[in-house]
Amino acid sequence: RLTFHRRPVERVRFMQTAAPPGIVSELQEIFADIFEHDAALDLGTSPETVVKWDSLGHIALVRSIEDRFSIALSMDEMMEIQTVGDIIEVLRRHGA
Repeated sequence: RLTFHRRPVERVRFMQTAAPPGIVSELQEIFADIFEHDAALDLGTSPETVVKWDSLGHIALVRSIEDRFSIALSMDEMMEIQTVGDIIEVLRRHGA
């Protein structure tokens, strides 16, 4: 069975069909601002596919997500974020 960042492929596909469009557009803006990444995002978008997503960029990403969605992420949640799909899952848990 194929896995992507320790998540089964089937789960990633499920999240893709259920991702709220408002969240996706907000994330698109965040990625454009922080990483200058204007390409379309998908659930598999990760540091491997976004050139400027490095450790410092990750901190900026987390901070921007917290500010934009008015949430506070735990250290575990910050470390959990490896893909856009992970971000959406974390936001869902926070009620976004």
